[in-house]
Amino acid sequence: MTPDQQPPTFEGSELHIHVSGSISASLVPWWIHWLRYTNPDVVVNLSVSENAHRFVSVDALDHLANGEVWSDSWSSPSLTSGWRLGGTGRSQCIIVFPATLDTVMRLSQGRADTPALMMMQITNLPIVIAEVSPAENEVIGFWREILLRRSNVSFAPEVEGTRADDRSTARNGFNFPGALAVVNAALSTAERRGRGQA
Repeated sequence: MTPDQQPPTFEGSELHIHVSGSISASLVPWWIHWLRYTNPDVVVNLSVSENAHRFVSVDALDHLANGEVWSDSWSSPSLTSGWRLGGTGRSQCIIVFPATLDTVMRLSQGRADTPALMMMQITNLPIVIAEVSPAENEVIGFWREILLRRSNVSFAPEVEGTRADDRSTARNGFNFPGALAVVNAALSTAERRGRGQA
């Protein structure tokens, strides 16, 4: 985004963000704050994987978000029942931000061993994956392609970023404005279909 561009707005009214366990999760509070500032009427729901707890506090996210916030564990006291219906509150989409390689592979394998994974396996809502994979090879590509067979799954466009381990640059999908743009396109397509337009 260049200085003369307007930040993207979310064209819906409510969304769900799932945070998985990458060091990039430590930046999620900043992005939630940015989203709430640029889209003050949007309701933000969050689920946080147990591995993400190493990098971000559920309590901090609870203070920043204005919707349901829960730890992605069957025993979590903050767990709500929305996951059973494929989404929390009245969310119109799910953004996995960041999406670790483990999360992408578990989703593509049909795993449903946490509430958030179950929610994403059964939902019809658009899912946008902001992937932060440490590598690329045939196996990773294979499981990503399997996941993309689902009509409601997309990946955020890649951007250039700095790797935490060696400070080199690499392309990855940790791109929240890009994820919003993909979600907006999916919601627009769904709305046109609902009106019977191509």
